[in-house]
Amino acid sequence: MHRAATPLVRTLVASALVASVGLAACGDDEDDSAASDTTAAPDATEATAATSEPGGTGTDVAISSGPADGTATTPGDTSPGGEGDAEASVVVGAVLSPTSLDILHQPGAALDAVLLDNIYETLLTVEDDGTISPGLAALPEVSDDATVYTFTLEDGVTFHNGDGLTADDVVFSLDELRSETGTFAEDFATIDTVTAIDDLTVEVTLTQPDSELQFNLTRRGGAVVQADATELENSAVGTGPFSFVEWDVGASITIARNDAYWGDPAGVSEVTFQYFTDPNAAVNAFTTGDVDILTGVNSDLVGPLQDNSDYIVNQGTTNGEFTLGFNNERAPLDNRDVRQAIRQAIDKEGLLELYNGFGTIIGGPVPPADPWYEDLTDSAPYDTEAAEELLDGAGVTDGTALTLVYPNIYPTNAAEYIASQLAEVGIEVEIETVEFSVWLEQVFTNADYDMTVVLHVEPHDIDNYANPDYYWRYDSADVQQLIGDARTSTSPEESVELLKQAAAQIAADSPVDWLLLYADLTVSRPEVTGYPTNDTASRFDASGITVATG
Repeated sequence: MHRAATPLVRTLVASALVASVGLAACGDDEDDSAASDTTAAPDATEATAATSEPGGTGTDVAISSGPADGTATTPGDTSPGGEGDAEASVVVGAVLSPTSLDILHQPGAALDAVLLDNIYETLLTVEDDGTISPGLAALPEVSDDATVYTFTLEDGVTFHNGDGLTADDVVFSLDELRSETGTFAEDFATIDTVTAIDDLTVEVTLTQPDSELQFNLTRRGGAVVQADATELENSAVGTGPFSFVEWDVGASITIARNDAYWGDPAGVSEVTFQYFTDPNAAVNAFTTGDVDILTGVNSDLVGPLQDNSDYIVNQGTTNGEFTLGFNNERAPLDNRDVRQAIRQAIDKEGLLELYNGFGTIIGGPVPPADPWYEDLTDSAPYDTEAAEELLDGAGVTDGTALTLVYPNIYPTNAAEYIASQLAEVGIEVEIETVEFSVWLEQVFTNADYDMTVVLHVEPHDIDNYANPDYYWRYDSADVQQLIGDARTSTSPEESVELLKQAAAQIAADSPVDWLLLYADLTVSRPEVTGYPTNDTASRFDASGITVATG
């Protein structure tokens, strides 16, 4: 059913809950437009005519999605297989649609999923194992004191309008991203200056060593926009394997293969990202033949897809830690033993059954994708007797009431499960369901709560535990010192070791309970391959997709 160069032939749908809450731990993501105004690609010279005006503010939460190497729950392989139809068109779907295309100033994982890797490329890239690799630039030369990074750009790279990539473009992009209104202002706080040494050489000088700099340059922080680009809100001119075609605001974004691309060409001629808000409608679109790949499938809906031998279901990884947060300043949760008791009173295996077995129990603040991950599930094993002893020792009596502020973007079965588990050890949980906008104000901003849940999807987010003003109000001088020392260490090995120590201390302190790590479920037909299966709601590189001929 694939028709060459024809849109709406096949649909890839990202209907994940992960996508809908990708902002949850960082602030309000406004990438949820429902409008349908159409914006076509401007003339190339028009898109780069003047200095761009700073747009919105916020924090980027996207991370790299790995290649199609997730665990197959039914037999199959998503890696490219055989010769593909280079003229095929596909449609990629997602839940959250951008309200702006400004990659420098507009936050939101929805924007990254469409533009990063496809339209815009980053200075560096990251492999599945966390190894930093070249991107638009070679790996940098680093001074002995780790405060000066010198980047050499690839020669012969051009933007979609035909202009060559130069160091001035990198300087412009980094300066905008680290500006007061840039999406990487906080992450790039250690950058002092960015200087173009010559056309292909950029020097970045830091105020102090920063072990996260290179990783941040594999994310949106490394995206390169043409110097003095304008109309960033409704257009995108990058160096990637696809060029921008059209934006139907709130409905879809269409990109086409860049035949002048400096690297390997994209496997299909055109991709349309189409936005869905109903996961049932997305599954229906797949089963009726209008969709080839469905990403972020709801675990409640995946069963019939697994049972069909015509489909390939894969379980990929995410960075999504589904977290039960405690207000560490509010009694009785200001007592470590009480927090530990609550963790030990909740059977994570039982919770995993609610998600039909999809997910990972991690027991600590670090997902397996991070280099400083260690299995910390033994830090608070399920043990109701131990939980009751801890509560008794802390003076918490049967019938003690705690309120669980629960964002309405999550199914209520998890809240009910938590309440039933804690009732077994004498804690009465009142579930207070709120709109997510209310959650942002009440919980995230004002810390007015006892317990809450939210999905944290930020990469390398262990820094949150070093911020005593974060909504958990967790204040550990030891953890702050360990994380601070790791950030300024000039030794990668030392940095990893320090962060492992920090993670172990955090798990011991139990400032939150890590309920589970979300899974990324994708389903496809066998003829469509080469798609990513990891963190597809945050970053979706469409360049490797192929559609088998015949």
